[in-house]
Amino acid sequence: MGLRAGLIGCGGLGKVHTEALQQLDGMKMVAFGDIIEERAEEFATKYSGEYGTTDTQRIIEDPSIDAIYICTQHDSHADLCIRSLDAGKHVMVEKPLALTVEECLAVGEAVKRNEAILMTAFKMRYYEMIQKAKELIPEPLIVVMQMMDNRWPDEIWPNDPIKGGGNVLSQGCHSCDILRYMAGSNPIGVYAGGGNYYQKSGVVDNLAAVFRFENSMVGSWIQGDSNSPPLTSKFFLEAFAEGKSLTLLDRLCTLTYSENGREPQVFRGIETGFLEENRAFIEAIKTQTSPPIDHIDGLYATLMVLQAFKSLKSGRPEPIASLVEA
Repeated sequence: MGLRAGLIGCGGLGKVHTEALQQLDGMKMVAFGDIIEERAEEFATKYSGEYGTTDTQRIIEDPSIDAIYICTQHDSHADLCIRSLDAGKHVMVEKPLALTVEECLAVGEAVKRNEAILMTAFKMRYYEMIQKAKELIPEPLIVVMQMMDNRWPDEIWPNDPIKGGGNVLSQGCHSCDILRYMAGSNPIGVYAGGGNYYQKSGVVDNLAAVFRFENSMVGSWIQGDSNSPPLTSKFFLEAFAEGKSLTLLDRLCTLTYSENGREPQVFRGIETGFLEENRAFIEAIKTQTSPPIDHIDGLYATLMVLQAFKSLKSGRPEPIASLVEA
């Protein structure tokens, strides 16, 4: 008998995860929750679920459900994670894990006291060319990660300072997670510049930062929604080591690798991730092992962004590793 899952948040990402499970063996989405009852019922009908509801606690307390998928607005992530974990459920939560360090730590405590599995959905780690970049330059000296979007509309909820945190936080946690993944090390501290230039909600809309990592790697991070550059595309990454470099363009799908004394090589892949992260989540539950992207990864990605914001205000470098240790 396979694992049974419940979805909270019947939006675009909830749809993606549900359809990913339909392509995989081992878990089925059987319950659907949303603040709009018609949407929850629509998902239940479309995906052959057992029920749709506006009562999230019904799903969380359903004794037949093994795992909860949390695909809601960002400010509700921590509360739903903790309630689900305390009810004995495993959790897949969409990024960011939470919007504050305190919330991330509270989620971590819930994981520990319940000995549960929580996976943070950072699908970009599974991009084919991110994996190839890690293979070609496993120990980079410098990594540049850029994610520049077209201007986000004022009225969308991810741009709300309470519900979503704005582009730099909402999507920047992806960038910071990739930097930490490429480094293979934890960040010591960050120095950042930027701020709120035009978004009416007051969120940080454009930022550039430099991270120092424990293994001496330096990470450069550029994030915002001024304009998506056509040459590099929205997602852009460079990595450098002695005698080597690589560039990722075309939404991280085209990789050009250069090594001293050899002709450059070009590799191409596709945007992957949803199937891979769901497969990893199922495997972690079945084997009762830690998932490859857990609450610690979620904490670091959030903390890297928040400490960069703090550096904007203080005008000086701000610590990261010492805060996690404390």
